[in-house]
Amino acid sequence: MRRYPMNHSYYEQPQKSSPLGIRILYQTLPGGFNPLHWHETLEFLYPLNGDVELLMDGAQYHLPKKNLTVIESRQAHSMLVSGERAMNICIHVSKEKLKSYLPDIELYQIHCVPDEIRDEQFSAYLEICQMMTRLTKLYLLETPEVSLESEGIILQALAHLLRHFGIREQGEAPDSNQLLTDRIHQILSWAEEHYSDPISLSDVADQLSISREYFCRLFRQSMGITFQEYLTGLRLNHAYQDLLYTTTPISEVMEKNGFTNQKRFNASFKNLYGCTPSEVRKREIK
Repeated sequence: MRRYPMNHSYYEQPQKSSPLGIRILYQTLPGGFNPLHWHETLEFLYPLNGDVELLMDGAQYHLPKKNLTVIESRQAHSMLVSGERAMNICIHVSKEKLKSYLPDIELYQIHCVPDEIRDEQFSAYLEICQMMTRLTKLYLLETPEVSLESEGIILQALAHLLRHFGIREQGEAPDSNQLLTDRIHQILSWAEEHYSDPISLSDVADQLSISREYFCRLFRQSMGITFQEYLTGLRLNHAYQDLLYTTTPISEVMEKNGFTNQKRFNASFKNLYGCTPSEVRKREIK
């Protein structure tokens, strides 16, 4: 069985996380759906081109090119690339690593999406986007000091974000609830391995040795959607990539990705992507 990464991304120049907990990725995302997921790190997303929709906290946001969006750590989100591909800069920043600079950084939540920038925030937002443009230009250079300068720009952007877009909670830093995080990650990894198999809610709950009812509440509380909705999105993503990048017949694509009902598969596919499986198949196979 052919397998794809969660979003079938191509990383042109990945970098390991630095001692400061910063990781910079220059991505090219092919058309399709990137299923709901989360990161332990803060994420800066800066589209360079393409047409991308971000789904987060039950809302949908259009991401214009060269406009920065910030996704908080452990904030569940998904993306839909409606064209053939989209390029962006994706920056992951570890709050844990930055506690030496700002011990209570876990108390801050950054809310920065292009659609919701207030008038008094606009000049600061424009300055931050200009920093991202400088970062893009550095990507073209191959000099020893590039990494140092890049991280300096990111730290400066983070300081501006905390100052102008940060909301500080009162009281003690919240418990990270590592057990809950580990359980959800365990299920996401298990689903990625078994999405093509018949899966019941009882099967998933058994992986955590908890009741079916408790698992349903736990997953929805953590991810904002039901497990069945997540699983359907995951299966559709893999089906989309199979349709686009292989010549496997549509009926076989449906079956190998966990669907058993052709009518339901077609309806779910069109509801998510706005087109039918056969229309995707007509696109050029890469």
